[in-house]
Amino acid sequence: MHRLFFVLISLISTSGFTAEVDNLYQSYTPVATQSEQERTAAAPEILRQVILKVVGDRSALDVTDISSVLSEANNLVHQYQYQRLNKRSDDLTEPDRLALLVTFNAVSLNESLINLGLPIWGQRPEVLLWMAIDNGKKRTILGSETDNSLVTIIDDAADQRGLPLILPLMDLQDQAEVKTTDIWGDFTSVISQASQRYGSSVNLLAKVSLQSKNFSQITWRMLINGESEQWQSRGNIDSALQAGIEELTDRLARRFSQVITNENTQQLSLQIDNIDDYADYSRVMNYLSSLQYVSDIQLTSLSSGQFEVDVSLKGSLSVFNETLKVGRVLVEQDSSFNTHVIRYRLLP
Repeated sequence: MHRLFFVLISLISTSGFTAEVDNLYQSYTPVATQSEQERTAAAPEILRQVILKVVGDRSALDVTDISSVLSEANNLVHQYQYQRLNKRSDDLTEPDRLALLVTFNAVSLNESLINLGLPIWGQRPEVLLWMAIDNGKKRTILGSETDNSLVTIIDDAADQRGLPLILPLMDLQDQAEVKTTDIWGDFTSVISQASQRYGSSVNLLAKVSLQSKNFSQITWRMLINGESEQWQSRGNIDSALQAGIEELTDRLARRFSQVITNENTQQLSLQIDNIDDYADYSRVMNYLSSLQYVSDIQLTSLSSGQFEVDVSLKGSLSVFNETLKVGRVLVEQDSSFNTHVIRYRLLP
């Protein structure tokens, strides 16, 4: 039986690919016309926005001259289109307000960024934002269906940085499990329990104090892999929200992105336990193949309840393990008895 299983799974070829985030290589800017001249002039600035999304960390771009890539913006364009920004599309009397939407070639842009020594941020953990708002009279929790301009500000800020961020539904179940006092009091165990239904990798708590019309203060706390990080942002509510999301994205990018080069490729031997059937095997192989820094996977052995693979890893083992933690597919086990093989267990 095991021999037949080995033959079947040996027929499957696997190769690494980068997990995609919607619109990661796409951005837009308002334009006055659909002329080629204006489109050509706008492309470098749109590309700058895309590069920030792809790299993830602002500090990496602060110390890197990307002018050579920006000068090739029009050559990197994959496609473009125009969209109307008018609030009422059926009002033909209102002049068109246009946006130029440009999608750049992902492979070519990644190559250009790698040549500059910049990191590429592939897999991005989904963030669940629990936000409590104090307006001086009462406290409320922001939900995904809340009719509030803050939802749009948050969505736009996350989209500009390529960050998958969601808000809780705040339906009857959420309202029963999470109160404003839980967020304000940093009761992280309550938040973690309530977050399980969403399957998020990162839980983000935000306490918003609307102190005046033009000034607010937000305290942010990120919960990830059993760790906690905190920061603050201030200003009018728009800028305070934007700054907080910017800081969150920078922190996540520093955890999960790294420079990819052929020089730092290493060969790893992985032993995967808790394998009961072919479906488990396929799940592991598909998951490993989806990881950005894994470029090749070769099955080396198969026995009851486990198998071993050799993988080519471009980059750091610590970043690889950090990515596995939030992926919740594999968990590392004690490998002290064999330093040449890293042991992992498949999670249910």
